[in-house]
Amino acid sequence: MKAKSFLIFLVCVVAASTFYFSCLKPPQFSETPEINFVSINSTNVMEQTDSIKMVIGFKDGDGDLGVHQDDTSTNCFITDIRPGKPDYTYGYRIPFITPNGTVKDISGQISISLPGITCIPGRTIDSVTYKIKIRDRVGHLSNEVETPLILVTCQ
Repeated sequence: MKAKSFLIFLVCVVAASTFYFSCLKPPQFSETPEINFVSINSTNVMEQTDSIKMVIGFKDGDGDLGVHQDDTSTNCFITDIRPGKPDYTYGYRIPFITPNGTVKDISGQISISLPGITCIPGRTIDSVTYKIKIRDRVGHLSNEVETPLILVTCQ
């Protein structure tokens, strides 16, 4: 009787394990990078004094984000959007990211620091919004995300 109970228990454990591990599939992200806005350290800053630190999340299905140290190309684009001023895009470099193992799907977060913001001359208070997108090594451009409005006290 005990042998039969043990056999039933063993069959149940094997069946449950098989079911559990068959449900664990690696993520399947698009080969075009996808980003989302995560956070910003402040939405009220002093001109040329305070820096802005933003965090964006990313997903990439073929793991080809970032550039090698000797590559001078940019792959992160941050556009300064302000009323009364033409948009200006800054180029930044995301370092090379190498996926581990055989699964190439990668996800994570990227922290971006922008030095002190300069106001439009003649303003006592300025406001800026940043639009951000990234490009992978084969040239796929991500979607675009936007920061909240940042108020800048001018000096």
